[in-house]
Amino acid sequence: MSRRSHIHVIDSDVRRRAQVARELLNRNLHAEIYEDLDEFGSSLPEEGAVLIADCSTACNPEALGALLEASKNPLPFAGYSDDPSPQGIVAAMHQGAVDYLRWPFDAALLEAAVERLSTSGDRRAREHRRQAAARGAIEALSERELEVLALMTLGDSNKEIGRKLEISPRTVEIHRGNMMRKLHARSQSDAVRLAMLAGIDAGDDDGRLAA
Repeated sequence: MSRRSHIHVIDSDVRRRAQVARELLNRNLHAEIYEDLDEFGSSLPEEGAVLIADCSTACNPEALGALLEASKNPLPFAGYSDDPSPQGIVAAMHQGAVDYLRWPFDAALLEAAVERLSTSGDRRAREHRRQAAARGAIEALSERELEVLALMTLGDSNKEIGRKLEISPRTVEIHRGNMMRKLHARSQSDAVRLAMLAGIDAGDDDGRLAA
C-alpha cells in the first residue's frame, strides 16, 4: 500500500473522526483511526501519513511531531481543527507538519494536502534509508577511525587531527586510509557526507565523538 493511499487519523472526537475517515474513503484513501496520540504511539506505524486533530494540549500536531522526532520515525503529517489559529499553524509547521487544514475540509485543499503528504513521505523515506545506510557503514569503523572522521568534519588537516588526538600525522594517515576504505569513500567529501548523514559530529577539543 502506498504512502498516499494509507492515512492514519488521530482525533478524540468520535463523530468528526468518522467523518474524516469517510472523506478519505470517498477519495480511495484507506484510513486507520486512533482516539488519541497515546493509542497511536502504542503501535507506532512505519508506513503511511498522518492527519491529526488539534484538539488538546496532549494531542496536537506539535506533540505528534515531537513523538515522531523522538522515535526517528519519518512519517509525514498534517494537522486540522475547526478554528485554526495562526499560532497553532506556525507551531505545527515548526515541528514538521507539511500542512494544516480547517475542518470541514475544502475538497481542493484536502487533495493538495494529501499530495504534499505523499511527496514529503517519499522524500523522508529516501532520506531515512540513506541515513540508515550511512549509520551501518559508520558502525564498521574503529573508535580511532571514528575520531579521525569526526575531526575531518571540522575541516582539520592530518597535522591538526594528530595534535588533537596526540598521534603522529603518519598514524592519522593510516587511520584515515582504513576509514576511507571501509566507507568506500572516494574522497574526503564522500566521507564527510556519510558522517553528516549518520549524525557524527566532533565534540570537544580532543576530538571525542558527540554522535
